[in-house]
Amino acid sequence: MRMLRSLTSQLAVTGLTILLMLPAGAALAQSETAPAKGLAGPTEGESIADWTARWMDGPVSLVATTEEKELYGELQSTREQLQFIRLFWERRDTQYRGPRNEFLDDFEGRLAYAEEEFSTSRDAGWKTVFGRVVLLFGKPARTRREMGFPAGFSDRPPILWSYDERLPGMEPNEDMLFVYRAGRWKLMPPYPIGDTGVLEAARQAERQSIVGPLIPADYQRAVNESIDASLVNEVDYAGIVDRVETSVQLPDAQIPFGWSVSTTAAPGGQVEVTVDLTWRIGALIFHLVDDEFVTDMVVDVQLVNGDDVGGAASERVRVVVPEAEMESRREEVISRTVTFTALPGSYDLELLLLDQLLGYRTVYRDQIDIERP
Repeated sequence: MRMLRSLTSQLAVTGLTILLMLPAGAALAQSETAPAKGLAGPTEGESIADWTARWMDGPVSLVATTEEKELYGELQSTREQLQFIRLFWERRDTQYRGPRNEFLDDFEGRLAYAEEEFSTSRDAGWKTVFGRVVLLFGKPARTRREMGFPAGFSDRPPILWSYDERLPGMEPNEDMLFVYRAGRWKLMPPYPIGDTGVLEAARQAERQSIVGPLIPADYQRAVNESIDASLVNEVDYAGIVDRVETSVQLPDAQIPFGWSVSTTAAPGGQVEVTVDLTWRIGALIFHLVDDEFVTDMVVDVQLVNGDDVGGAASERVRVVVPEAEMESRREEVISRTVTFTALPGSYDLELLLLDQLLGYRTVYRDQIDIERP
């Protein structure tokens, strides 16, 4: 059995503008950016220029250095901003230009967790004190509520977060204490064991403040050390303004994109599912790296039924085009194939595209029936 899909609507997927054609009478599938609210990439219908304009104002601002924030604010064009974003994630790639950027994967996971667990009607999850701590230090190993604090200390039982590993710039086995005052949660400065460089008067002022800063001064050293520890590669930000007109190839407007699914019988009553993906070279954002245009994505394909994953596979899409050949090859079609097994049934097919150079992912979803041939 072979099932073909196409769309008539433009969808923003990993920096691509996608044009698919639906058969007559077919329903239009949903596209959404993950995490929610376009925090890690363009929202549906948002231009690349609008996304890059707000990029440093989003969650990435928590892990950026002061110098990076200042330099990004001075950039004048979308091409410059895209080059900067590529170098920003490359600077933090522990497996330099490897099959995945582990720092980016971890950041995306922390962001999704913060949005799911801590979003309120007033604030996005990453803007809350819990979300900020997660993005900076990761999820706690243990969480508990404390009932024995004096009356008036907190409007609700305080919360303690514990980490198994020592965090940069912090004392071993140090818990983080969150209290609820004046309608919001705040992180309390720790009681120092060693020399922190924070005056006791300043610490007491933060401790007694009804509102106070989201991250107390005691923890700022840990924040700075955590950011410094993430900078594992040397990058030349100053060079992003050189050859700016050719350093990034932006996608053109109406871009063909296609996927199809085929099935064959597999042992044990299962079905072997093959997903074929195609793009035109002109559909991708390319960056000039060492005299070659490069694009690098990871495509995760999975079948989902509620909370269960029926089958999944992943494929890297790395395309390198010599600079002199780009214009002549823009209509060239590239393809990738992923294969996995699943039980027969009705599923949501999810195509998750992670742009490894620009650091965001987009999910395309459609319903699909897998039948045993």
